[in-house]
Amino acid sequence: MILVNTGGSSAPKETGTAYDVHADIPGVKCEDIKVTVDGDVVTISAEASKEEENKEDGKVIYSKRSHGAVSRAFRLNHDIDTDKTEAKYESGVLALTLAKKASSQARQLQIR
Repeated sequence: MILVNTGGSSAPKETGTAYDVHADIPGVKCEDIKVTVDGDVVTISAEASKEEENKEDGKVIYSKRSHGAVSRAFRLNHDIDTDKTEAKYESGVLALTLAKKASSQARQLQIR
């Protein structure tokens, strides 16, 4: 079973220049986790497969296979600058630092 928990105390926290997100994804290898950013939408997805086989005297007594996939998407208040974004995965916890894209400056137009 795969669990992606980004709610409660691990909900996205906004700082002045970024969002910090911590997602609990235990039992999944780093290479089986994908994080996608599209503007202000962040998607975290993970897949895990497990195979177990029990043998006695060279004969298979039982064989178990399981596969699970999960995806969680959330929208933030600002577009994300993917060039300044960081992701780390350690001990079952995915830590994201999602840098806010610099907002465009208001500009006065000259009327002709």
